[in-house]
Amino acid sequence: KRIFAPEVVDSRLLSHEGNLWRAALQLKRKKFLTAILNTEYEIERREDRGSWILYSRSTKSAEVENGVELPAGQGRGYLWRLNAYWLIEPQANGVYLECRSISLTRDIPTGLAWAIRPIVASLPKESLEATFAAIQKAVR
Repeated sequence: KRIFAPEVVDSRLLSHEGNLWRAALQLKRKKFLTAILNTEYEIERREDRGSWILYSRSTKSAEVENGVELPAGQGRGYLWRLNAYWLIEPQANGVYLECRSISLTRDIPTGLAWAIRPIVASLPKESLEATFAAIQKAVR
């Protein structure tokens, strides 16, 4: 949460055993509407010839409305699942980072599509840009 604020409001480690971590993040994204999500992930790290490969798979994504976490599958459906696959490779002049992510949303209700579709469509790119900017700032 220190590095990835303001998008990551809260973070905590749920468990760590060997190369497997479980983490919880509360995400907040404000555009036209504000979306707050309680999410959980399983993160697996593998090493390959001096590089790290990280597999981050979401196991929970629940919207928060008026401070209350909604049951799974309820809410506006901004983010249903988020998986990210990272390659972290040391280079002579720094570190090479590659991230491929897959984000899934639920169907957007027809009456709200005009307001929600632009948010949902731009969220993945903007979130990834913010992630890389935060990483770059942290290592400097």
